[in-house]
Amino acid sequence: MKLIAYSTADPAGVNIAAHLRSLLPFSPCAFGSASAMSCGDYCLVGLPGPLISLEMDAGGIEWLLCLSRHKSESGRACLTAHTPGNPAGKADYGGEPGSVGISNARLQSVLIRELVKSRDALGLSIDVSVEATHHGPTELAFPVTFVEIGSERQSWEDPGLGGAVARAVAASIGCLSDAPPRAAMAVGGGHYPEKFTALMASGEYSIGHIIPKYALTANPDPAIFRRCMERTQGGCSCIIVDWKGTPSTAKDALRSISQSSGIELVRV
Repeated sequence: MKLIAYSTADPAGVNIAAHLRSLLPFSPCAFGSASAMSCGDYCLVGLPGPLISLEMDAGGIEWLLCLSRHKSESGRACLTAHTPGNPAGKADYGGEPGSVGISNARLQSVLIRELVKSRDALGLSIDVSVEATHHGPTELAFPVTFVEIGSERQSWEDPGLGGAVARAVAASIGCLSDAPPRAAMAVGGGHYPEKFTALMASGEYSIGHIIPKYALTANPDPAIFRRCMERTQGGCSCIIVDWKGTPSTAKDALRSISQSSGIELVRV
C-alpha cells in the first residue's frame, strides 16, 4: 500500500487532498480507526495530529507521501518537496537529532518535475523548489516524502495552488516508472538549492537526501553522509556536490567516501 496522508488541522493539506479526491476515483475505506479513501493500492487518509511527529507501524506500507503546508520567514508563495530528517544535529521540529528518514528519491524527483509542469500548464507565477532535508518524522520504517504549499495562509488555502499540487501528485504516482533509475544524495548549497532542483526537473537524476551547507557548518561529522546514503531507498549510485557551496572539510570527507566505496562523485 502507498499511503498519502494529511493533517486535518493543516489548511494546505486539506486543500490538496480535496483536489486530489476530485482527480482520482477514490472510494471510502478504513485505515485503522481513521476514515480514509482508496484508489487501487493508494490510500488517502486525514490524520488529526501534526505529520512532523507522526508515529506509525509499517503495516504493509510501501511509502508515505505527506500533503502539507510550508512555512518560511519570507512568507513567499512556493511549491516544494523534500525528505524529512535532521542532518544538522538539532530536532526542533520533530524527529531525532542527527537522524534522517528513509528517502524516496524517485518519488521526490518526479514530484519536482511534475510540480514544474503543473505550474507552467496552469500559468501560475510561483517558485517550485526541492528543499534540503529537514524536520521530522525520522524513525518511520518506510520512505517518507513531503509535498508542500508555502508559505502563509493565503497560499495554503488558495484553490489554484491546491489544484496544482494535486495535479502533480496524481501525475507523479502514475509515472514513477519513468523516474531516473540512478538515485543520488546531494550535498551543499542553500535550503532551496536551485542546482539540484534543476537536475530533478530535467529528469537527469533522482535525488533523495540533500544536506545543505548550513548543516555541514553546524555538524561536520562525516558519518551523516553515510547515514543519508544508507537511508535512501535502493541506495545511492552517486553523490552530487554543489562544489562552491560545500565547505572544504566536507569535500575531503566526500572524496574519501567516494574512493572507498566506488560511488561516483558528481560536481555541479
